[in-house]
Amino acid sequence: MSKSKYSVVYVVGAGLSAGLGFPTIARLLPELWKRLDRKSASDLADVVRFHHPYFDVDLCKTYPTIEQLLSEMKANADLFDSTRPAAGGFTSVELQERRSKLLHELAAWFHDLKKTALTSKPEWLGQLVTTMKNERATIISFNWDLILDQLLFGKDLDRTSYGLGRRRTGVRLIKPHGSLNWYKGDMAGPIKEGKKFALTDGKMNSVIAFRPLRAPISRKGRKYMPLIVPPVYAKQFEGPLFRKLWQETVQVLSTASEVRFLGFSLAEADFHARFVLRCGFYNQENGQLKRSGGRATPTGRSKVIIVDPLDEPHKRIRSVVGWQCASHKKTISAWIADGGLSHASQNAQG
Repeated sequence: MSKSKYSVVYVVGAGLSAGLGFPTIARLLPELWKRLDRKSASDLADVVRFHHPYFDVDLCKTYPTIEQLLSEMKANADLFDSTRPAAGGFTSVELQERRSKLLHELAAWFHDLKKTALTSKPEWLGQLVTTMKNERATIISFNWDLILDQLLFGKDLDRTSYGLGRRRTGVRLIKPHGSLNWYKGDMAGPIKEGKKFALTDGKMNSVIAFRPLRAPISRKGRKYMPLIVPPVYAKQFEGPLFRKLWQETVQVLSTASEVRFLGFSLAEADFHARFVLRCGFYNQENGQLKRSGGRATPTGRSKVIIVDPLDEPHKRIRSVVGWQCASHKKTISAWIADGGLSHASQNAQG
C-alpha cells in the first residue's frame, strides 16, 4: 500500500561509533582498564577474578566483555545475601560502588572520545549528517555518545530533538538506551538552569538534559552519573521517559517508508531491541494498534538496507524484518564512499 509521505528511519549501533575511534565491545574493557586508577583497577580485578579465575590484566583474551562483566556483577549483587553468611572479600555496598565507578569512568572516556572524533571529523560523517537533515529523518540510536546530538542540533538541542514533546517536522534523534547528557532530576539540581532543559514533565521521575554536550563540571567535586541503560543481558527500562522513547520507536518504524540499519549488530541477547523492532515491522504489514483495540490501515513493507561488514548482523536483522533486505557487507564509511547515501536519497526522492 502506498504511503502519503516518504519517511526515512535510520537505526544506528556501535558500528557507527567504531568508525569514529570508539572501541568495539570486545576491546572496550581492556582499553577502559588503562584509564582506571591503581586502587579502582585492583578492586575491580578482585571482582573479575572471582567470576573468571584465569583473569590476567595483561592478557586481553582473558577479559570478559563489558556486557558479561556487568551482568555478572548484577547477579552477584542480586544474590549477595542469599549465597553467603558473611561479606567475604567485599561487601554488597563495595560491589555496587565498583560497578558505579566503572560506569562513570566509561562515561568520562566516551566524552573524551567524542572530542577526538569531532576534532578530525571524517568526510563520510559529514555527508551522513547532511543527508539525515535533508531527509528530515528519524534516527534511532542505541549508542550513548553525543556525536550525532552535536552534529545534528548543536546549541539548538531541545526535547523535541529527542522525539519528546511536540512532534517536530525536522530530523529527530531517539535514544532508547539513554544518553551521556541525560540525568535524573534529583541528581541534577546543582546544575545551572541555563545549561539544562527538562525531558519529562512533573517532578516525579523527572529527567533533564545537559545542553553543553560534555560532562558537567563541578567546583565541589560532584560526580554526575548519566542516565544510560548499562550493557547487561537483562536490561531494565524504568520510568516514563523510557516508556515514551520505546513508544516513539515503535511508532516511527510502523509507518517508515525506508529503514537503514547502519552498524547495528542486534546482538542475540538484546531481546528488548529485537522485540521493539519486530513490533514496528509487524505493524507495517498489519497496521498500528489503536487504543480502541483495532488497527490502523497498514502502510506496507518498507525498503530495508543493512550496512555492516560482518555476516551475522545481516542474518539477525533479516529474521526480525521478515522480508528481503538490501545487504551491504562493508563499513559505513565504505558504503558512503561507494555512493550508498546518494542511491538511497534518490530512491527517497523518487
